[in-house]
Amino acid sequence: MSFFKKHNKKNYLIIGLGRSGFWAAKLLQNLGNKVLVIDESNNSELSNSQKLLEKDGVKVILDKPFVYDEISPYLPNLNYVILSPTISLANDTVRKLRKQKIILLGEIEIGWKYLKNINWVGITGTNGKTTVTDLLSHILSENHLIAPAAGNIGIPICKYAYDLYKDKKNIDWLITELSSYQIEITDELKPKIGIWTTFTSDHLERHKNLENYFNIKNKLLKNSEIRIYNYDDKNLRNSSQKLSKGIWVTTSANSLTRKNCDYWIDKEGYVNEKGKRLFDTKFFNLKGEHNLQNLLLASAAARKIGLTGDNISNALMNYRNLPHRLETIFKNRKFEIINDSKATNFDSSLVGINSIKKSKIIISGGRKKEGDYKTWAKTIFQKCNSIFLFGESAYELESLLKKEDFKIRIYCFKNLSELIDKALIHAKREKVNTILFSPACSSFDQFKNYEERGNYFKFLVNQAITKNESLLD
Repeated sequence: MSFFKKHNKKNYLIIGLGRSGFWAAKLLQNLGNKVLVIDESNNSELSNSQKLLEKDGVKVILDKPFVYDEISPYLPNLNYVILSPTISLANDTVRKLRKQKIILLGEIEIGWKYLKNINWVGITGTNGKTTVTDLLSHILSENHLIAPAAGNIGIPICKYAYDLYKDKKNIDWLITELSSYQIEITDELKPKIGIWTTFTSDHLERHKNLENYFNIKNKLLKNSEIRIYNYDDKNLRNSSQKLSKGIWVTTSANSLTRKNCDYWIDKEGYVNEKGKRLFDTKFFNLKGEHNLQNLLLASAAARKIGLTGDNISNALMNYRNLPHRLETIFKNRKFEIINDSKATNFDSSLVGINSIKKSKIIISGGRKKEGDYKTWAKTIFQKCNSIFLFGESAYELESLLKKEDFKIRIYCFKNLSELIDKALIHAKREKVNTILFSPACSSFDQFKNYEERGNYFKFLVNQAITKNESLLD
């Protein structure tokens, strides 16, 4: 007998009991649908989620692999499969489901179905999208708009749909961070405003080539009513003929560059909108030119929403950077330690290195991604005193750096805990001003995510400082 029966509502099979799967299940079940959730793992966190959902009448099966033969008994009368964003559309089981004409959705699509009457901002990009999402949400919220940040930033869209269904809470603007994994399986989403922050080589192990990756990102912008692009990103700039018409921003005061842009920063540090000064950037506290790009992207969106330059400027006065993004975790008159665990690829690491002007030691490592490491290596050679490598890719990175005739000192370690004291001692001996934790790799060799990695780095630094304060004298 089939698990799913024919009835007036719909039958959903949800693959994955992460945050997005949990809230999709909770929303759909409370709306009267029949929902089954499976997850191939089993741990205390998943077990707790299972208990909470089963109170609502959702059936949850853990230790259930996503293999066609395992899920085929649930296919009769099934209407939809909701995939975890971690599952590729090239997955063998996904291909078989498509042959069976099963409709595949992501959690974002479910959220859009129930929240499409709300104004959406969809933000994507290789790097910078989380900061722009958080910054724009902050600017709007400081101006008395209900504008929560959602999506890849950590809070599923379906949670807001559920809250709206249960409590009838109002939302003025939903500010959504959307990864390529999420956009890939989302076809109906049509944001009021779309923002593309940057485009560099990343996730090619999933998307196979840059063209596929570009087209997935571009799908969001094509479907947006208003589009905002970063002219400082050379790949976006060079692809402008392929992009739908939109608003362009630049940090450059160069007159030739400004001709192609709607927003820029002049030589005195003022944000300009088509030549009219909006506000002074002196109240914006984040490090690096990349964060000025983020500011311009968020400001352009805020202006389209209806805010004035003063509205934006006043909101910036109490804005603080998100954790793990060029986050200062120790500072005295001589020395600073910065956590940039969010630098999960060569390009984002490069941005962080270029943002720190003082002498520095860099700590990198993790699970290496595909991408062009040569510019990264050259910049380290030019701007860093030495590099400390750790994790799965330590010796591979060392080999790549030496291949580029790398002249500064390289130290390799199995894990972070082995290198912290040695990096601190080295920094004191060399009179280096900054230690920059900039992994340039994913965290999945030793950690659940970049947040866990960054928090562990902060713990190790605090432990080392407590144990031996003289290291930082």
